[in-house]
Amino acid sequence: MSRTVTGQIIYRKLMPLDRDALETHLIALDGDSRRARFGMVATDAFLREYAMRCITLNATIHGAFLDDQLIGVAELRPMGNLFAEDAELAFSVLPDHRNRGIGSVLFGRVLRSARNRTLARLHMNCLRYNAPMRALARKFAAEIHVEHDQSVALVATPPRSIVSLLGEALDDASAWPSQIWAWQRGAYATGITSKGKPAHRI
Repeated sequence: MSRTVTGQIIYRKLMPLDRDALETHLIALDGDSRRARFGMVATDAFLREYAMRCITLNATIHGAFLDDQLIGVAELRPMGNLFAEDAELAFSVLPDHRNRGIGSVLFGRVLRSARNRTLARLHMNCLRYNAPMRALARKFAAEIHVEHDQSVALVATPPRSIVSLLGEALDDASAWPSQIWAWQRGAYATGITSKGKPAHRI
């Protein structure tokens, strides 16, 4: 059963300084969620390594934050070279926060990012029994192919427009204050200083 959410969910892109938040999010996934996300049994060690190399220059990762906790992630990664027209999509939402529309918001944001990067086709793999993810794909008019125990969703993206470009730029700009404040709080909480002493409150 999902718990009651009292805070405001903030959606923004992940940056390299969010690696610890991404690692914590992935490790918080239960066994079924890990298999649904990665298509296999994923150990904590694998997830730590994945989080370390996941945030790269060619990937666009959108996150849903509740206070300081990363509760949902959508990854967009081009397939091939810099000028690729195809990309992979991957999603994960913590079990306690599902069925609240978080996946739909993340899907809409990552789809807009794909449009603005002229990625024409998006591929998303999920297990056959992952009905919520297949329903989310259908909501965005995805064509779904079933192969063995895998479902492959293909989403065709519309061309980018002034509206889509401005929308993403405005969302990025509006997210900066909360992003900087979150990093400052993280530094204070862990007591990071150049001399190894407790950090002073900002």
